[in-house]
Amino acid sequence: MKYWVLLLMVIFYTVALKAQNDSIKTETLPEVMVNADEQIEMADKTVLLPTSLERRHAANGFDLLGVMQPTEIEVSSRTRTITTHNGGEVALCINGMEALPEDIATLRAKNIRSIEYIRTPSGRYAGKAGLVNFITVKMDYGGNVYLSAREGFAYKMGDYLAFADWTRKGLTLSLTASCDWAHDHSYVEGHEDFSFADATTLARDFTGESSVRKGNNQAVRMKLTSVGNSHRLNAFMSLTRQALPTSDALVNAQYIGHFDGITQRIVSMDSRNFAPMAYVNYTRWLPKNQTLDLTASASFGHNTYHSLYSETSQPTMASDVTEDNRAIHGSTRYYKSWSNGITLSGSLTHDHHHYKDRYAGASMGEQRLSTDVTMGLMQLSGSSEKYFYYFSAGMSNSAVSLNGSHDDYCVPVAFYGANYAINAKHALALNGLFTHTLFDPSNKNAMTVPTSFFEATCGNPNLKPMKVLGNTLSYNGQSGKTRFSVSYDNNIYFDNILHRYSADHQTIFDTSINGGTFYGNMLSVTGSYHLFSDKLRLSATAIEEYNMLRGDIDDLSRNIIRMKASVTYLVGDWTMRFNYRSPYATLDIREPYLIRRRPVYEWQVGWNHKAWVVEALVHNPFDRYDKQHVTMDYGCYCRDTWGYHEPEGRLLNLTLTYSFGYGKKSERSDMDVNKTVNNAIMKTY
Repeated sequence: MKYWVLLLMVIFYTVALKAQNDSIKTETLPEVMVNADEQIEMADKTVLLPTSLERRHAANGFDLLGVMQPTEIEVSSRTRTITTHNGGEVALCINGMEALPEDIATLRAKNIRSIEYIRTPSGRYAGKAGLVNFITVKMDYGGNVYLSAREGFAYKMGDYLAFADWTRKGLTLSLTASCDWAHDHSYVEGHEDFSFADATTLARDFTGESSVRKGNNQAVRMKLTSVGNSHRLNAFMSLTRQALPTSDALVNAQYIGHFDGITQRIVSMDSRNFAPMAYVNYTRWLPKNQTLDLTASASFGHNTYHSLYSETSQPTMASDVTEDNRAIHGSTRYYKSWSNGITLSGSLTHDHHHYKDRYAGASMGEQRLSTDVTMGLMQLSGSSEKYFYYFSAGMSNSAVSLNGSHDDYCVPVAFYGANYAINAKHALALNGLFTHTLFDPSNKNAMTVPTSFFEATCGNPNLKPMKVLGNTLSYNGQSGKTRFSVSYDNNIYFDNILHRYSADHQTIFDTSINGGTFYGNMLSVTGSYHLFSDKLRLSATAIEEYNMLRGDIDDLSRNIIRMKASVTYLVGDWTMRFNYRSPYATLDIREPYLIRRRPVYEWQVGWNHKAWVVEALVHNPFDRYDKQHVTMDYGCYCRDTWGYHEPEGRLLNLTLTYSFGYGKKSERSDMDVNKTVNNAIMKTY
């Protein structure tokens, strides 16, 4: 009986069942003490209710979700990511408004009332693997300040975040600034065999003697939001700068065959990227359960790239690339709901990208690439106390123009999903799509760029998008202090985009093509258990993965079993956690290649006291580098290499956070600081 009473309370204080609709207003749960389950299954979502113990041991949204250990998703505070266990993208929202990882990293855990997890996101989020929506406290006036600094002492890096907002009478002004830097000494070594068109061969053994890559990024964003009874306005301006001032690699190589001798190869490069952006979203709630949602954004970018390649007894090659690009997005969405739970909606979106690249040095030329993607969708959704479903279908057209050559790719698209709440503890869900994915713009390219005295990277002007059919079926439940999740993922990539190597008498060419079909299957089982008054938390995930690549050239398959485990202990002001990932070998679908990964060990110790949080992290303490073994036979090229990646190797990080709130409670706005930079430059080395 208590579960039905609790379910009615949650329904009363949250948005009506149509709240999943991304354009509908989101209400919040009141701050009440409930002696019941912290996870409640509803028709359209799962509601997670953090306890005071969990808030006490978390600094931000990532920390809070990590402590709560939801079985369906994987949370990393260090990398600021939330994904499903198969790596699916989970959309992030704060109070129903779209957010980016920096927003969640500056969202104070003490301000979070509840967290909604939607397994079948619809509307603008259709096609995502899931959606996490953080519901925060409200304020009549005042704001929040959040400052965080992380320093790395084994892998040299720094990551700094600052956030402040002010709210009064429905208006919120927010400012977020971020800065990060890193000194990366990653390198690759191994053995390679090459076969040329005249039947001659070349073998290369190479080892890295020294390597350093120094990078830094800065981003700032100012945002104004206005929330009223019948409207919501989000507007921001942001500025992002990325710099790679130094990247130098010294490699010793020994050649046998087509070319004999011992050489020393030096590769240097640097780049600069600069991109301003403006965004506005306006939502209007109209009479008779109607909603109109308008979004527009524009960004401009200027990117430069310089590289220098020299190898003993070979001509020196230099490349200089300058790019100017622009991106424009616009979308219109209309929703109409009825009292019987049915909602009908329509949307029209358009995305325009234009790139102008100028190559000088080893590759001379200029090219222009434009892409225009237009998509129209109609969506029908329905809900009741037990179930939610939606089906969205329409057409998408991708118009691509490269140096005056024009292509159109017009394809049907469909998104669908259903969620059935058996009761407040158990639920079934289906999330699916049939769509297409665009190529990386640097692949649909007319340039041929040399990468060594006998290797070159080629763009493919004939490359086309690949079609994707994906389905995820999941069952989630709980019994006492035990929670469990079982999910099956099936994905098929038609016209799969992958690398293909070819050769003439002197050169090995690497290009991206549409080749074969990839079949991915994954079964994951996760369980978590709390004991000792919820202070000790155990979680484990077992994954079986069977992947196949079938085509005229490739006939590959791989079946693996791997696992993840986590132990968390909360005591006083202290949080202690241990994470483990087992080693495994899998099939990468893009190169393609077989890759073997080492086990991962991670320890975290945190101290939370009032406004201060101090956290120490030790990641992979047994080796400076994360080692990955790659093998593959491409015909004219056989690969047996080891990659040594410092950012995922031995990490000794210390994070210091200071945050506080002031004023009378009000709803905190979200902040989006986007560090990504739009570019289509084909990197030479």
